[in-house]
Amino acid sequence: MRFPPMNAMKAFEAVVRTGNMVRASEELAVSPSAVSHQIKTLETWFDQPLFDRPGRDLVLNTAGRQFYDLVRPAFEQLRAAANRIIDPPAGKLKVLVCPSLASIWLAPRLDRFLTTHPEIDIELHCHRKTIDLNETDFDCALRYCPVVPENHVGNILMSEEIFPVCAPSLLEGGGLESLDDLRNHKLLNDTLGEAGVPACNWSSWFSEIGMPQLTTPEGYGFSDSNIMYEAACRGIGVALGRSVLVEDYLKQGRLVRPLDVSRRSSYFWHFLSTSAKQSRGPLMAFRGWLTDTLHSSAQNI
Repeated sequence: MRFPPMNAMKAFEAVVRTGNMVRASEELAVSPSAVSHQIKTLETWFDQPLFDRPGRDLVLNTAGRQFYDLVRPAFEQLRAAANRIIDPPAGKLKVLVCPSLASIWLAPRLDRFLTTHPEIDIELHCHRKTIDLNETDFDCALRYCPVVPENHVGNILMSEEIFPVCAPSLLEGGGLESLDDLRNHKLLNDTLGEAGVPACNWSSWFSEIGMPQLTTPEGYGFSDSNIMYEAACRGIGVALGRSVLVEDYLKQGRLVRPLDVSRRSSYFWHFLSTSAKQSRGPLMAFRGWLTDTLHSSAQNI
């Protein structure tokens, strides 16, 4: 496998990130002419220019922008890895998280973060209401929302599929082989979903799969997803499973999918912070751990 010369890539990344050759040369502790030579070496390697050169200026062309967008994350990860060794991200981290995600998904995995980063004191605060991180001392939040809120920075961590789940015992002897069979079962309702979060309630789910006539079956309501899924595990009724929250229940065999019908939620689990807080060492370590955890989980599916 051919690999571009590393020194040339370092010079290229530094020039683009800092804005010019002089600042890049100061950062790399070499002369501007040496930086210029490395840029030409990289362009020779690609056999095409990466910059347009109007006068004395350097302006990324299409090929240069494409290459920079691809290599920038790798250089950021390398710097973060080096900083973690040189200057461990010690300190306190205050995380705001939805109760359902905290109890069902995050808590069972948190020991791995604590083992890897014993120098970080983490505080988890569970809250359902939307809170502006700019007005509190919370460093970050894991929030279920359609987009990154205004005046925040962040990214999508996980999407969700929504589908019926129940205890294996409910499938004994048949009786749950089609959507119409749901009429004969108690449906467990997430009352948080009924309060305005789409994809969490039976009425909107039935409508979106084209079965609005099933919108008023009998059922029970729960304000806590954790309790609702525990009730489902005990055979009390059929719940709507949110893929992120029922992942472990399905792997353990405590819940099963009786029907091969699902729809994708228009909401996503986001990692959120603010411009002023996003570069804090403990926060960056936590964000990196979340990314690695989700990547490993995806590979094991």
